[in-house]
Amino acid sequence: MLLNNYFNIKRFGLLLKQDLLINRTKYLLGILGLGLVTYLLSYWFLSSSKNSIINNLNSIYNHYMVCFTFYMMAVGVIVGTAFPDLTDKIKTANYLLSPGSTFEKYLVQFLLRIGLFVPIALGIFWIAIRLAKASLIPEMINRNQFFEPAVVPYFEFRLLVTIEDKLWDTWQILFLIFGLFSYGTYLFAGATFFKKYALIKSVIVSVCLLVSGILLSVLLSHILYPLETHGFEIHFDRFRITESFDSTQFFILYLSLLSWIFFLFLAYFKLKEKEA
Repeated sequence: MLLNNYFNIKRFGLLLKQDLLINRTKYLLGILGLGLVTYLLSYWFLSSSKNSIINNLNSIYNHYMVCFTFYMMAVGVIVGTAFPDLTDKIKTANYLLSPGSTFEKYLVQFLLRIGLFVPIALGIFWIAIRLAKASLIPEMINRNQFFEPAVVPYFEFRLLVTIEDKLWDTWQILFLIFGLFSYGTYLFAGATFFKKYALIKSVIVSVCLLVSGILLSVLLSHILYPLETHGFEIHFDRFRITESFDSTQFFILYLSLLSWIFFLFLAYFKLKEKEA
């Protein structure tokens, strides 16, 4: 059957089992190390922020957001180092000649780096940040302020999409989720696109694209709206789709909703290209 040339559940299972057997120690130590480092850094950061927490209890939400942002950068590093055998010519040849279709090899890496690792990583962060908060001890700060950890709220993922106890709009929540997912698939695709230092090159390219996009927007704004544009303060027309949703928000939302599809296809076809 034609489908069997692309995907066979038994063959896929053997590929996945082989990868887990070869790399299980590395994966286990990586997960444990990630949890330990996250706990230690979160505890240090929260401990050093006691003054601001005392003065404004709600500032803890900003501190949690900072911890989560840096944590997701670390997760991105792991996602962006998918297909480790593609960094060396000999390993690449052996990897591509190993039993299994291109799609199955691609799916194994996607499942391990994104499908399984990302949910596990989110669980690790939830545990580590809550343990870090629980480890804070009551003490006097600056001789006249008493820090009481009991009044500090524990981390919940809901806090990432909440402002003053009010949830973000639906489009903002979707943009955050799919924006992170899309950037993860971009780093995943970069691992197949670049031969060496794929992660570093992917990050550099993304920064260059962002800067180029901003400069292009400024240039077009100066050309199309010369009177309304001043320096880097660009001007463009917007129209309302709903009372709280305009055309600009619509564009960035659908960019995040659809771009991950492009990056996943790009990763597959670049891997397929290496077999040719």
